[in-house]
Amino acid sequence: MFEQFAGAFTENYVAQELVAAKGLRELFYWTSSNQAEVDFLVPYEDDIYPLEVKSGLNPKAKNLRVYAGKFNPRILSTASPRNLKLDQDHCNIPLYAISRFPRLVG
Repeated sequence: MFEQFAGAFTENYVAQELVAAKGLRELFYWTSSNQAEVDFLVPYEDDIYPLEVKSGLNPKAKNLRVYAGKFNPRILSTASPRNLKLDQDHCNIPLYAISRFPRLVG
């Protein structure tokens, strides 16, 4: 039963962590004409950090790549159960460390 809602539960967890750790009053997302959607846009210092949330271990970041093609952010980030990993312009942040985002990549 919970597999069906794993994505929603994980996004909710990340939202709560961002609000608690960052004191954000509003959460922002981005969508592109039903082509792609980025779960969170997090302002930090003088930049905006896109964050995609994954409940599983699939590392694909198609939505982030569409966003990058339009806005060219310094780094793309995914929050997932996977370990911390930085590959060129993409960083995976483990869910347990999401309260450190975006300081971890900024």
